[in-house]
Amino acid sequence: MRRAAAWVVVRLQFEDVGVCESDFSRRPAEGAQADTAHVSDREVGQLLSDLPSAHAAHTAQDGRAWKRRLHDPAKRARRVSRVVRHIRFVYFAHVDDDSLYGDYHHELVTAEVLMDRVLAARASGMKAIHPYLHGEVEERLFNRPPRGSFMQVTPEYVRWYGREGVRRVEPMVREELAIELMGEYGYNYSDALDIATNNSSALPRREQTWLLARAKTPIYCRPLHATEFQQLVRAIEAAYNVPSNDVRVTNANTEIARRAAAVLGTLLDEYVEVPFHVPALADAFAEFHRAHLLRVAHASLTGLQPMPVTGVLGWFSAKRARIYAEVQARLAER
Repeated sequence: MRRAAAWVVVRLQFEDVGVCESDFSRRPAEGAQADTAHVSDREVGQLLSDLPSAHAAHTAQDGRAWKRRLHDPAKRARRVSRVVRHIRFVYFAHVDDDSLYGDYHHELVTAEVLMDRVLAARASGMKAIHPYLHGEVEERLFNRPPRGSFMQVTPEYVRWYGREGVRRVEPMVREELAIELMGEYGYNYSDALDIATNNSSALPRREQTWLLARAKTPIYCRPLHATEFQQLVRAIEAAYNVPSNDVRVTNANTEIARRAAAVLGTLLDEYVEVPFHVPALADAFAEFHRAHLLRVAHASLTGLQPMPVTGVLGWFSAKRARIYAEVQARLAER
């Protein structure tokens, strides 16, 4: 249990943390993220409000102690401030670290820690999961290539150093690099953007902004890139496959894993192919993901969500957000 215990210590450090206080969380959210946050909040709250447990009998025996904790003013204040819900699995007692149960517990803790980060990131107003940005993309963003490694002025060199060789504080985004190539070589914007995309590692502005904000966010509420998202999916699938004949533990953890898969479906505001291979988890994800995208599209189309419409640009921005939500919902219905 030593490996799992180490993860538990890390997790417990953040048990009482509410909304993430990153620089990003203190800024007003933009676009679809701001519009769809309250749609997910209600869905996640319903999924996590009554998670099963294998220890119901033990809880009933300690009824008086539970009531004392329930009515304690200090603990009640902490519960109010703890706005982020958690997913917690049921662990086996008295198992060897080298046994199958030790590996299983490690997967449980991995799933819990990553789900805590997802829920805390969502509560802070950030995009909690980026299903298409992998870890190696982040590594390339934060590892500047040496100036001497370039034999000539390429789009990648211009991205990092400019034509004058002056080191940039941050690499250029794809849109900026395309404009730079237009001015230097006289390309039209479409051709310049194509060259920037295929001949450099420049990222679109929105993706680079998300990665920079993620890097500045405390670890307990740092959103997941695609590599970590896949790790979370594997951990939830491992949690579903309980290595025991204990019916109570099996029933509890399979249901908690199913709820976790459903929660992921409600936190993704863009259509994503089902990432699970276990049929029960795949069905739960697909069902809630489809329903979530439909509710988001309905809320956008019926004006249930506040959308600032000021002038012609505001009108086009609102219409674009509505069309995007509707397209995502139709993809989920296929």
